[in-house]
Amino acid sequence: MTIKTSSQHVIQTVTTAIFIAVIPPLWAVLSPKFGVETGAVALISAGLFTAKGNDPKKALPIILGLLIGIPWGMVALKLTALPGSPSMNQFLSLCILGAVSVLVCGLTVVGRFVDATAWLSGWAITILVLGHETMTSWHWLPLQLALAAATASLIHACRRVLNWRRWCRLQ
Repeated sequence: MTIKTSSQHVIQTVTTAIFIAVIPPLWAVLSPKFGVETGAVALISAGLFTAKGNDPKKALPIILGLLIGIPWGMVALKLTALPGSPSMNQFLSLCILGAVSVLVCGLTVVGRFVDATAWLSGWAITILVLGHETMTSWHWLPLQLALAAATASLIHACRRVLNWRRWCRLQ
């Protein structure tokens, strides 16, 4: 295994570290002051974008996946609340919805535009956040999830594009 040490790689790694150290935590800390209760989702979103290689070209599929995962998680929670055993309802809905999302991304044209990992992440985040609330108290929480998820990935992608162009001019 070779460790990349080119100056370009070092600069990109350091700027990514600075971004991860400042922007998502800042959003997570400040967003509650504006009534947004899901600020920590920005940390997850930024982590996902970073894990996917910090590629600005992947930002849109990641954002779309996270956004599709939100109603997907809402459906899972609604199916869990159906009459019968909540545990069995939850198990079946998670099995079916998880498999369908992977099949849709893997076997159709949707996979070109939607990142399956982000879809599953958005789904899990939604279940985690909304699962602790009654459905009647969700109100703006899904919109807050969407804002936090999309903002972190979009800002991260823009930072990469701007940083890349700036360093190309200097070299």
